[in-house]
Amino acid sequence: MRPKDELDPKRDEVEKLLRNAHFAKMRGQTEQARQYLQQAQELLPDDAQVWDAIGDFWREAGKLQEAHDAYKKAHELDPQNALIERKYAQAVLEMTRQQMQYQQWEQMLSGKGQGDGLMIRRNPGLAFLLSFLMPGVGQLYNGQFVKGGVVLGAFIVGLIVFMLTPGGSEFINNLLAFLVNPARVRGGLSAFQLFLALVLFLLWVYAFIDAPLNAAARNRQLGT
Repeated sequence: MRPKDELDPKRDEVEKLLRNAHFAKMRGQTEQARQYLQQAQELLPDDAQVWDAIGDFWREAGKLQEAHDAYKKAHELDPQNALIERKYAQAVLEMTRQQMQYQQWEQMLSGKGQGDGLMIRRNPGLAFLLSFLMPGVGQLYNGQFVKGGVVLGAFIVGLIVFMLTPGGSEFINNLLAFLVNPARVRGGLSAFQLFLALVLFLLWVYAFIDAPLNAAARNRQLGT
């Protein structure tokens, strides 16, 4: 404590407010503790101890940005205080980690293939096989959760609609027969069924071509 602080008539009141804030936090009276700290800040707005206590309050409340700002202010007011410097450094580190996690989630939601948080190599052959067996699964394997979900969902919905059309219960036999030899089709395919079959076929082709290409592009980003 500096000599001029000892003569400051506000010092005793601030010390009392900080103690009251500490006890209020221990009793779970969060709002009361915040009010005590606010009063202390108003009395001594340029006191590092007050800002340090405010940083502790926000950190315990899970408000990382507010804690970071308070510790930064305390460090600026008292740069020689090792404890405040350590708290400030920890807040900076936690802020950096939080921003990285946010970016990773943002990339996952945007379907950029990094939703697992790491640029992990993918096997293009496996991506092809998965999407060949079920459209969209290869994209999910690549980490393209939005695209994979859309492709897979569209394919499943298309199949369900196909099966619900008149005569759709025999769509597998008719479709296979049409692909191998149209002359073998029994009962024929309606125009709507043929349209759906074409859409599903194109979606299937797109999925098993897109999946390995994106896996290979992902690997190139890693320099492999």
